Amino acid sequence: MNSWNIALSRPLWLLLLLLMVGGCAPNAAYRTAEPSATCPSTGCTSAALERHPAYDIGFVEFTDRGNVFDREQMNTLLQYIDTQANSPGGATVVVFVHGWKHNAAPADRNLQSFRNMLQSTATAKLTGNRRLIGVYIGWRGQSLDLPVAEHLTYWARKNTAHDVGKGGVTELLLRLEHTLEPKPATADPNRNVLVTIGHSFGGVVLLSALHDVLLDRVVSTETVGNAQCSKNNRDRCGNCVRTRNFGHGVILLNPAVEANELLPLKEVVAEQQCYAETQPKLLHVVSSTADIATRIAFRAGQYLGVSLSTSELPLKRTYKGKSVTLHEHGLDTTTIGNYLPFRSGVSVRRTPQNQPYCADPNSQRSECYMVCREDEPGCFTPEDAAKHIPIGSSEPLHFLYTDADFIKDHNDVFNPKVGGYIAAVVMESSYQRMKAQPQHTSAQVLAQTLPACLNDAGDKFHFPNCFDHHVNVLKQQK
Repeated sequence: MNSWNIALSRPLWLLLLLLMVGGCAPNAAYRTAEPSATCPSTGCTSAALERHPAYDIGFVEFTDRGNVFDREQMNTLLQYIDTQANSPGGATVVVFVHGWKHNAAPADRNLQSFRNMLQSTATAKLTGNRRLIGVYIGWRGQSLDLPVAEHLTYWARKNTAHDVGKGGVTELLLRLEHTLEPKPATADPNRNVLVTIGHSFGGVVLLSALHDVLLDRVVSTETVGNAQCSKNNRDRCGNCVRTRNFGHGVILLNPAVEANELLPLKEVVAEQQCYAETQPKLLHVVSSTADIATRIAFRAGQYLGVSLSTSELPLKRTYKGKSVTLHEHGLDTTTIGNYLPFRSGVSVRRTPQNQPYCADPNSQRSECYMVCREDEPGCFTPEDAAKHIPIGSSEPLHFLYTDADFIKDHNDVFNPKVGGYIAAVVMESSYQRMKAQPQHTSAQVLAQTLPACLNDAGDKFHFPNCFDHHVNVLKQQK
């Protein structure tokens, strides 16, 4: 390059640098004001706790290093939740962790959508008499506010999401669980409800925060004997086990986290497989084939950021007699929701072609749900089935793959179908928690379960019925 070109290029580089500096989002908290009791109002744009007529929403924000900005603010929110949890009605707490290009700013689209979801949930009276409280976990998912240049922050923000999750988020979630769990242990297990949700890189934050907690729970199981085995496990398992759940469900929606991060947890579950009929789901992963960001763009980002600089090897495994070879390249470059060896279910629009493979082939439901076992051709080709990690009955991990009819793109995670799925997860967990307590008879459990969530005979929980019911209820709110 000659001196004339160099002279011309300097102002251009300087201009680009100034633009990037000018577009930087600060590593600072947005919610710094005292709790507001008059929402909606102008004070709610910076309040650490918004108190709305039908619901509340509290904010806990974290630095890039994973430290909470204001411990007093976090403690005040926890104290408020504790007060509501011990009130006559109890509390339902919904935690949401946002992803890349988002934060706790007043105009953030994820925050607005979360508010709308809470309002719809409250209006539909899905929480009964419990006070509905949202907890919005904020972090600097958006570090650069420039339309094109912000895409270059992928690697930095993903690394930050890991740091945030490994920091104070674990403390917050464990304290929430402790606050909301029944005391004593024999008390009503559903007096309070806790459901935790992470989207995109928010899934990275949430999994980093809870991975070791969930791993400890699948390792530290309780033996419950053969009589409590699920029907499919009773003949082949001498004893069955049950793990302690985390709240009423941990749900990752279109998570932008590589399969390698979840492999230890998945392998422990795959090697166990003898789970009780009352085993609650510890983790739900829901991903859509219409999510181009995690299905395609994530692969490219991981290939450039990990695979080119890392030695990746094949891993030879045997799960319950089945030999499977996992490749670290695939584990590093594929998200947990798109990783075929993990898949346990598929939910897509019902068609004449897939009707024979649906779990309920004679149903008139618009959704077709298929259980992804090796002998189910609706989920796998024979070649893909050979790569699949076997799943057992009542496993505590669920990896659901959906289509555009369920989730139309990466950010479409607040629609009525997703809301209906979350509601059905909570209802199923509530049913299982009651059923696991010996003082409750089957008749008592059924009597306290929403009739719309039972099968046609009225003698067992039925997830599809529960899902359809709540989708219809939330559509009416729209």
